[in-house]
Amino acid sequence: SACASVEDRRLLYAAGGCILFGFAAKAGMFPLHFWMPRSYTAAPAPATAILSAVLSKAGIFGVLIVSCDVFYRDADWGMLILILGVVTMLLGAILGLFSVNLKRTLACSSMSQIGFILVGVGMQGLLGAQNQLAVYGTVLHMINHSLIKLILFIIAGVIFTQTGSLELNEIRGWGRGKPLLMFCFLMAAVGVGGIPLWSGYISKTLLHESIVEYIEVLAAQGGAGFMRTVEWLFLIAGGMTLAYMTKLFVAVFIEKKPEAGKPEKNVYMDKPTSAVLTVCGLTLLLFGLLAHDTMDKIAEISLSFLGGEELEHTVRYFSWANLQGALLSLIIGTVLYFGVVRLLLMKKDAHGVRVYVDRWPSWADLEKLVYRPLLQGLAFVGAFCSRTVASLADWIIELVNRLFYKKAPQTVEPKTNEQFGAYSDKPVRRGIVGETLAYELLLYGIGVVATLLYLLLQ
Repeated sequence: SACASVEDRRLLYAAGGCILFGFAAKAGMFPLHFWMPRSYTAAPAPATAILSAVLSKAGIFGVLIVSCDVFYRDADWGMLILILGVVTMLLGAILGLFSVNLKRTLACSSMSQIGFILVGVGMQGLLGAQNQLAVYGTVLHMINHSLIKLILFIIAGVIFTQTGSLELNEIRGWGRGKPLLMFCFLMAAVGVGGIPLWSGYISKTLLHESIVEYIEVLAAQGGAGFMRTVEWLFLIAGGMTLAYMTKLFVAVFIEKKPEAGKPEKNVYMDKPTSAVLTVCGLTLLLFGLLAHDTMDKIAEISLSFLGGEELEHTVRYFSWANLQGALLSLIIGTVLYFGVVRLLLMKKDAHGVRVYVDRWPSWADLEKLVYRPLLQGLAFVGAFCSRTVASLADWIIELVNRLFYKKAPQTVEPKTNEQFGAYSDKPVRRGIVGETLAYELLLYGIGVVATLLYLLLQ
């Protein structure tokens, strides 16, 4: 209510933008996403699981606080979050499609799924009082993402522990003959891909339907071209998710193993890890099958916090109208996998074996192109300003000396300096004002008065 009464919205947007900057970096939102793929790839698997499943949600929580409290049902703010979310969603999916490292692909996938969540946050502001679908979809996709990435990063840790590598060409076929690991990975893969009967389909359907609902509102007003583009980008990003998750599943569990590799242990996963993965995998399926009894109830808890209202009708998740979006993403994903991954992102090596290749251009790195040069420039500017401020007092003293003091002539002692043959007999008058205590007190008083005037006028 306090923010709603602010007349000058520019001040509110400026403050909100500064707060958003911090939370966006925490969440991995574009253009502050560059740290996520590298840190997730380098961190140990347990730490990565916590980063993706829990800590990234702290940034999303901050974005939700700003969007639902400070900019409650603000359409302009919602449009900003929507645009940033769409770019994050697409860029993460594209990076995941090109990656040939298991954990890097999962890190890019986390970035993309955070983009899906941000799309939901933006739709809450755009839909205003009719934001129930967006609220449901945002909360449920946060929960789904946490469960799914918990499974996937733990599996990545198991693979790295046994093989010592995460490169797809080196771990290819390692999961063959490991049905439990394959089952858990498959549950997470189809869940994040939005396949019907799994929980990811429920949250993505709600997000998609919130976009469709806003398109209908704009169509009644005469223009919905931009939002129709957003809808197609949403479906394409979903198709990319299916494509890169299929690439990971086929590489690890379907393709044949390389001839040489690290010797495997008979027990590759302990019982507690197996139990956690199995429970989380079955939870994804249970939530998808019993969405009204599980996921809807969970989403209702957050309505009051996010400023949403209860749904006026029960969502028919498995109606043909809702299944169409998932079907389109499935078709797009199939085309991308066979048309891009198998044809363009693989090649035959010297032995005639098809291997995965990283075709992402090395120069296309936002950190190298923008942030590192920017930081170097800021360091130079900061050093220049610091030196300028540090030297300012010396410059002022030198200026005062030149303005108020005259340089005394060189003292000459008669008959002792052989450089001169004669000296003037005329007396030289020297001013003694500059050498008196009164003159020094006058300068001090002028400085005090100038300081007081400066403080009073600020």
